Amino acid sequence: MCIHTLFSAWGAPSPEERAAKTDAAIGPNFYYSDPNAPDPIQGRDAYLDYIAQFSAMMPGATAKVVAVSEHHGHLRATVDFVKDGQRMMRGQYFADLAEHRLLRVIGFSGMGEPD
Repeated sequence: MCIHTLFSAWGAPSPEERAAKTDAAIGPNFYYSDPNAPDPIQGRDAYLDYIAQFSAMMPGATAKVVAVSEHHGHLRATVDFVKDGQRMMRGQYFADLAEHRLLRVIGFSGMGEPD
């Protein structure tokens, strides 16, 4: 599934591998909104720059989809960000799909637990 491929790029060791995985997962005019980014990220190149920053700041860290559900061209995924075998953060992502490609991915920190 494309959401697994997209997040596997976060732990890929080289820019070429990150690009190949990203290209396999996203559609045209890709949009990505992350709670840790100051603004939404528009397009493939900006997204690759963003995950390169993640790799530089947290060498060896990975992102792994641990749960996913899908209906009517939308999906929800739970993603763990892991470094040295320890979960650093868990997030929830919502996405729009077309032709098995991600068009829009919107992330939130945590699982939306009530305060």
